[in-house]
Amino acid sequence: MNRRQFIRIFGLSTGAIALTTGITGCGDLKSSFSSSDESDNYGWNGPTADIKDIRLQVLAYAILSPNPHNKQPWAIKLTGPLKFELYVDQERLLPATDPYFRQIHIGQGTFLETASIAASGLGHDAEITLFPQGIYSNTQVLNKPVAKVSLTPNESVKTNPLFANLLSRHSNKREYSDQPLTQNQVSELIRFNTDNNQNSLTLVDSPAAKKQLEQVLTKAMQIEVGNKGRDEETIKMFRFNQAEVEQYRDGFGTAQAGLSGLKRLLVENFILSRESTEKDPTEFGQQAVSMTQKVVESTGTFAWITSASNSRIDQINVGREYCRINLKTNSMGLAQHPLSQILQEYEDMLPMQAAFKDFFNIKTSDTVQMLFRLGTAEITQHSPRRTVTDIIQA
Repeated sequence: MNRRQFIRIFGLSTGAIALTTGITGCGDLKSSFSSSDESDNYGWNGPTADIKDIRLQVLAYAILSPNPHNKQPWAIKLTGPLKFELYVDQERLLPATDPYFRQIHIGQGTFLETASIAASGLGHDAEITLFPQGIYSNTQVLNKPVAKVSLTPNESVKTNPLFANLLSRHSNKREYSDQPLTQNQVSELIRFNTDNNQNSLTLVDSPAAKKQLEQVLTKAMQIEVGNKGRDEETIKMFRFNQAEVEQYRDGFGTAQAGLSGLKRLLVENFILSRESTEKDPTEFGQQAVSMTQKVVESTGTFAWITSASNSRIDQINVGREYCRINLKTNSMGLAQHPLSQILQEYEDMLPMQAAFKDFFNIKTSDTVQMLFRLGTAEITQHSPRRTVTDIIQA
C-alpha cells in the first residue's frame, strides 16, 4: 500500500469534537489504519469521497508537509466555511536545536505551500495572507496567526502540476548511489528554481565540494549530539518501535532510515531501547554520527537555499520554495534529504557554520536556510502523521 491508496485516520467519530461555532459541513470522520503494511505511513494520506468539507480536504494534504524532526508544529483555527488560520503549535518547538525557531517557521511555509497546491487540485483558489494580526520578531513565537487562508471555488482553476506528487513526496534518509545528478537534471532544477522561486539555489558536485561537505556535515552532527538538551530533543522524537509510531504518529524511526522486515523487527525489539538510550545517549549519538558520515559519503550532489534577509516572512517563503523543490525532485525520480545541523544557530555550531560559508564563498550577511542532498535511492517508508483533527483547535 502507498500514499495513493487513501486511508482514513481523522481519529474521531461524528460529534467527537466541537469545531468552531457556526462551522458546518463535516462528514462522518472515521479512524482506521493498517499497522501490518510497512509501506503505510501511519498518517492521513488524502481525502475520501465522504469528506465534504474542503478545508479538511486541503488540510489532509497539508499535514503531509516536510517539517523539522517531524514535529508537525501546526495548529489550525477554522474561521469560516471556506477559511482557516495557521498558528505555530507552541507545544511542538525545538528550543535546543532551533533556538530562534527559524526551522519551525520554514515548516509553516511548507504547510502553506502544500495547502495551496492541494487547493488547486481540488478546484479551489487559495488566498494566503501572512501574519494578518502583525508579524513578530525572530526571537519570538507569539500566539498570532502565521497566516489566514481563504478558499474560493473556481471551476477554471489550473491544477498545479506538483499536485500529482503530494502523496509520494518524502525525505529519503537512505544511502544514495554516490552518482551526481546529470547535467540535464541540474539544468532542469536550476530552471525550475528560476521560474518558481525568489531565493538562490546552489547545487555542488565537485570532488572538492563533496570532500568538504563530508567533513563539515559529519562534524556538525558530532557537535549536535554533544549536548544533553539537544540529545533529549532528538531522542524524544525518535520512535523506538512500532507501538510508539502508532501511539504518537510523529517523529521518525528505523523505517525512515530504510530498515524493514526481520531486520527492523530485530533492531526495534532487541537492540534499541528508549529506557537505556535515555539513561545513556552516548551510543545513540555515535550511531547518528556514523550514519551521517555514511549517507553523506554516498551522495554525489548537494544543494542549499540562501536568502539575503531572514525575517519570519523570509523563512516562511523559503519553506514554500523548499516544498516546491522537493515536489519537483520527486517528480524527477530523485531522492532528497535535508541535513540541517550545520545551519542551526546555537552557539557551539556557529564557528563550523562560519567555516562552511567561508569555504563556499557565501556572504556572511546571507542566511543558508536549507541544505539537502540529492540522488537516487530505494524509497523508504513515509514518516507517520497525526490526524487532521489533532491540529484543529476547538
